[in-house]
Amino acid sequence: MSQAPDLKPVYLIVSEQELLVEQAITRLKERVGGVADLDFNMQAFDGEKSTSDDIISAANTMPFASDYRLVIVRNVEKLPKDSLEALAAYCADPSATTVLALAGVKLAKNTRLYKAVDKLGGVMERRFDKKEAPARLQQMFEQRGKRISRSCAEEFVAAVGADLRRLAAEVEKTIAYVGDRTEVTAEDVDSVVSTVAPTSIWEFTEALGDRDCRRALMKAADLIGEGESVFGLHAMALRTVRDLIAARSLADRGKGSPGDLARELGRQEWQMKRLARQARGFSGPELSALLRAAASAEAEMKTSRDSRLVLERWIVKVCG
Repeated sequence: MSQAPDLKPVYLIVSEQELLVEQAITRLKERVGGVADLDFNMQAFDGEKSTSDDIISAANTMPFASDYRLVIVRNVEKLPKDSLEALAAYCADPSATTVLALAGVKLAKNTRLYKAVDKLGGVMERRFDKKEAPARLQQMFEQRGKRISRSCAEEFVAAVGADLRRLAAEVEKTIAYVGDRTEVTAEDVDSVVSTVAPTSIWEFTEALGDRDCRRALMKAADLIGEGESVFGLHAMALRTVRDLIAARSLADRGKGSPGDLARELGRQEWQMKRLARQARGFSGPELSALLRAAASAEAEMKTSRDSRLVLERWIVKVCG
C-alpha cells in the first residue's frame, strides 16, 4: 500500500463561502488522487438527500484496485441529528483505506461530530474576512492574466458583494468582455458588472446551454431589469458557446467527461458536469455557426437603437 501519512481518515471542511469549500475539496481530491484511482474509488453524497447508513457503508467499502478511496459529503450540516451522531461514532474507528470528507457551511464546535473530527486532526475551517474581497478579486484577475486597480476592485466588490462565487462569476464575465486587453478599467466595471440580483447569471447561461428558450429569455429579462448590462449578458453567453464548442470537440474525440473538460478549460470538475451533458445537444457545425452569429450580433448591438432585441434574437438562434 502506498504511504500517505499526511492524509487524515476524516476531514470536516466548513466555510460560509461555498467557493472556498469547493476549492478545499478539489485540493483534497488531488492529494487522494496521488494514491488512488478516483475514477473507480470516489463517491459523493448530499446531506439533504442521504443517510448516515449510506455514507458509512460507502466509507467502509474496500477500494477497487487501489490503495484508497474518497467519500465526499456536501451539506453535512443538513443531515439529521441521529446521522451526525452516527458519523461521530464512525470517527472512533474509521476505515484505514478511506478518506471521508464532510463539507458544509458551519458545524457547531460543541457537537460530537466536530469534536470527533478535531481529535483526528481533520478540521479545516476556511474563514474569509469581507475586507479581503478586493485583494482576492485582484488575485482572481491576475490568475487569468488580467490586472485591475485597487480602486476598481473596490468598486467591483461594492456592486457585487463579497460572496466569492458571485465574484468569480462576474470576473469570468468581465474577462470575456475585455477580450485580449490585460487591463480592466473602471469603464469595464460600469459596463459589465451587475449589482447583486436575485437572478443569477448562471441561471441564464444554464438555460442557454439547455436550449430552453423561454427560460433563457425570462432570465435575461430579469437580469436586465435588475441592472445587468446587455453587453455583459452577451459576453457571458458568448463564453458559454465557446465552452460548448470545447466540450463538443472533446466529446467527438472521446474525451468529454467532466474531468476532461475541467482540465481543458481550467475549471473545477463540479462546474463541468452540466456542460458535458449540454454539449451533446449541439453539433460541431451548429456551434461554429452560432459563434459567427454572436460576432455579428455584437457588431449590430453596438449600432442598434435596441441592443436588447438584437441579443434576444441571438438567444433564440442558440436555443432554436
